[in-house]
Amino acid sequence: MAERYGGTSPRRTYIGMVLITVVATALLTWLLWAAWIQATPDVSGRLTSYEVVSSHRVEVGIEVNRSGTAAAECTVTAQAEDHTIVGEDVVAIPAGKPGEVAVTASMRTDREATSVSVSNCH
Repeated sequence: MAERYGGTSPRRTYIGMVLITVVATALLTWLLWAAWIQATPDVSGRLTSYEVVSSHRVEVGIEVNRSGTAAAECTVTAQAEDHTIVGEDVVAIPAGKPGEVAVTASMRTDREATSVSVSNCH
């Protein structure tokens, strides 16, 4: 076939390889950047304690770690024994020094909660 139609020129092969290398490098760089951003959030929170005070109230302890001084928010969700959500609240963390901040909150529930979780801190 090469005798009949001619082969690919070395210059065209070289340019194709360079383009593929540049595109692959750009995609890999973007992937690593996106993974790093998702792995190191500006604000993270974790549940330190919770106490079911009554069939309609839960006391929650949250530890928030933030890299800046801006105010933050975390979503707290309470679930019943059958895993239905019986309460959800957004806990505000006031602006202050960077680092770890301990926050307590009281949350109303529709019925008795058996578990509490913290998510979506930003």
